[in-house]
Amino acid sequence: MLQGMAENSFFIELRKRKVFQTAALYIAVAWGATEILVTVAERLFLPVWIPTLAVIVFVVSFPVAMFLAWTFDITSEGIRRTTIESRRGKASIALAVALLIAGTAGLFLLIEPALQSQQAGDNSATAVPNSLAVLPFINASQDPADDWLSEGLSDELRDQLGRMAGIRVAARSSSVAARAQDLDALVIAKRLRVAHLVEGSLRRTGDKLRVSVQLIEGESGLVLWSRDFERGSRELVNVQHSIAMMLVQQVIPDAGPVTAEPATLNYTANELMLLARHKLQLVRDSQEVNVEMLQESIGLYRQASEADPQSALAHSRLADALLYLGDIEAAEAPIFKALTLNPNLSEVQNTLGSFYWAKGLPEVGTAFERAVELNPNNADALANNAYWRWFQKLSVDHVAEYFARALELDPLSLARYAALGEFYGQAGMLDEMYKVIERMQQNFDTAESYRVTSWFLELAGRIDESVAWVLRARDREPDNPDHVSKLAELYTHMGDFETALQLEPEPGIGLLFLMRRYEELIDQAEFLVIERPQDTETRYLLAFAYNATGQFESAIHILSTTGQPDTVLEHRIRSAPDIEGFFALINALAGAGQTELAKDLAGFWEPGLWEPIPDWWNRAYGACGLAVMEEDVKALELLQRIEDSPRLPWVPVIMDSFCFQRYAETPDYQALIQLVEERQAAKRKQLPSTLAEFDVTLDQSPLK
Repeated sequence: MLQGMAENSFFIELRKRKVFQTAALYIAVAWGATEILVTVAERLFLPVWIPTLAVIVFVVSFPVAMFLAWTFDITSEGIRRTTIESRRGKASIALAVALLIAGTAGLFLLIEPALQSQQAGDNSATAVPNSLAVLPFINASQDPADDWLSEGLSDELRDQLGRMAGIRVAARSSSVAARAQDLDALVIAKRLRVAHLVEGSLRRTGDKLRVSVQLIEGESGLVLWSRDFERGSRELVNVQHSIAMMLVQQVIPDAGPVTAEPATLNYTANELMLLARHKLQLVRDSQEVNVEMLQESIGLYRQASEADPQSALAHSRLADALLYLGDIEAAEAPIFKALTLNPNLSEVQNTLGSFYWAKGLPEVGTAFERAVELNPNNADALANNAYWRWFQKLSVDHVAEYFARALELDPLSLARYAALGEFYGQAGMLDEMYKVIERMQQNFDTAESYRVTSWFLELAGRIDESVAWVLRARDREPDNPDHVSKLAELYTHMGDFETALQLEPEPGIGLLFLMRRYEELIDQAEFLVIERPQDTETRYLLAFAYNATGQFESAIHILSTTGQPDTVLEHRIRSAPDIEGFFALINALAGAGQTELAKDLAGFWEPGLWEPIPDWWNRAYGACGLAVMEEDVKALELLQRIEDSPRLPWVPVIMDSFCFQRYAETPDYQALIQLVEERQAAKRKQLPSTLAEFDVTLDQSPLK
């Protein structure tokens, strides 16, 4: 009976002290705050643990709030403590404490699955067995001019270990980035998902070298093995090879005899290759190509191949540098010399694939596949394979797989995130793309990463947020005109030509195309094709402008200088503009009255191949091919489905392609044009509030 009286008294006390009201108010505030945090975290791509932490804080604080509500009363005289003296009151307090504890435990049980899921996600980033990262060696010499020697040793050691079966080696760019961020060993190992780290230093004094190297356990940060080498300067290659073999025995003690030769065993060739590699890397890392330094690198690689004519990698790297310069013809002899010397090197096959791609030859895929087969941990080969499959419209799953594998090997490379996220965005896999953004934002906080985020959001149709991220990039790098040019492009996509011209008073051919100012585009482009004879993309835009102004024969002529239509017919597609040029030719032929040839080419495209992908680009060009083949019902159905595209369509392609002129008076086509214009207007209207949310303004632009 006493228990029943205590229970009745307890609930009376709860109502009297307004505990129920306090609990309801607390839950409402906590729920609202959590929802706001979730939304803000998603929009700004903040770490996923922030909303989780908020929930934990609210749960832990709940019994405190209830205790305060029970213990104190708010009266006209202020906050006063409530005193309980009766046995019933004490029994009520005991029951209250028990219920609060039970309630708190229940709330923790509710969030426990989410916490366990997050814990599982964290554990998924555990180190891969038999894996290591070779960090850039420190130049311990007094002369900074020896940087190329210490960095070159670590680069060559990384490559040599990467050619050994059974060891997974983190990619160079991530290893260099980790060292540049001055992270400690435990953090580096976790971010790169490696079990071991290799650190070292090199000191050159006259003709003497002192190389120190150590193997660190990633999980504990303890040194597992270390060794010092004191040799003559001509013995650096032998030191590198000895280190590699010793590391293999430490990482895989049961591996048995494992061999992988250095790039060269010739002392002179080795030093030339190290210096050439250093200079080429400086060129690759710069925003603008230093042609003079690139030529120096090529000259050094040429000398190295002459010093050791049996080094396949010396010839292969010479070919790679020549391809980077754009001298495709000169690259042919060294890459095939490398292939003759050793076709079983992943690096050789990867460079061969790049050569085939530059030449537009069909053997591209075979070479890239072979490169991955020879070294499944070659991040560059994986990415090249993915790009090639993407442009040839092959398996979507395999494209994503190769990009994802390259990112896992190179997790601190922004370019890997950019490639994977762009593919997901254009394939309509937006949830996967947002995950890439989240991971990327956790690792990068630079103007360049803001631009990548902007591009992803543009693909998702969130062009107002895309503008905001470019503004952040501009504010981070106010002297970089590329950010202003990109802003002008985004405003043009939204139909705000006035703002675009304020940003870019002298528009280039890209903006002229988007603004449909074709006569001005033609004037500029005709000059540019003479100045830049290898620039096929300018010729494609010029051909589109010719078509839009009815100059079909001129379009056919300019496209004949780009390798069309063979580029597509022979599966030699190197980029999206190659496909756009192909359709420019189809439209030109149709406009010039060569209807049957235009139909034949349009039929080759197989418009239904990637039709399920929602991006407007695929459906627009698929519909164009169907229109040329006079399959009007299918073409209009596919055109209507452009409205499902997250990304804003390009108005010139939809309105000015010759293939769509036959539908100019069709209600469905007119409805599509109206819908695109309404979407542009909606984004223009939404933009001010988005910029305010991101706390950025266009007025800060130095060029406005």
